Amino acid sequence: MAERFTALADLKTAFAKFGDMSHLIDEMRGKVDEVNAFNKDAAGSDDIGKQYHQTVDQPTSDLTDLLTQVRKAVDKVGQNGQDAKDLFDKNDSDLKDSTNGF
Repeated sequence: MAERFTALADLKTAFAKFGDMSHLIDEMRGKVDEVNAFNKDAAGSDDIGKQYHQTVDQPTSDLTDLLTQVRKAVDKVGQNGQDAKDLFDKNDSDLKDSTNGF
C-alpha cells in the first residue's frame, strides 16, 4: 500500500529529496564521462581500437543521454512537487484567514 502524507511537512520533506537525487544523477553522468574519456584515449585508432569504438561509443552516448533525460525528469517532478506544496501552503493560509472571524 502506498504511503500517505499526513501533513504538508511530509510533502515538503519528500520533495526536498529530489535535489539529492539530481546530485546523484550528476555524479553518475560524471563517472560516465570519465569512462568515455578513458575509452577514447585507451582504445587507440588501429583496427582493434576502431572495432572497440564501434561497439562502445554509441551505448556510452546513449547512457549519457538517458541520464540527462532522467535528470531533467527528476528536476521537473521536484519542482512540480514544490509548487504543489506552495499551493497547499497558500490554500491553508487563505482558509485560516477566511475562518478567523467565525
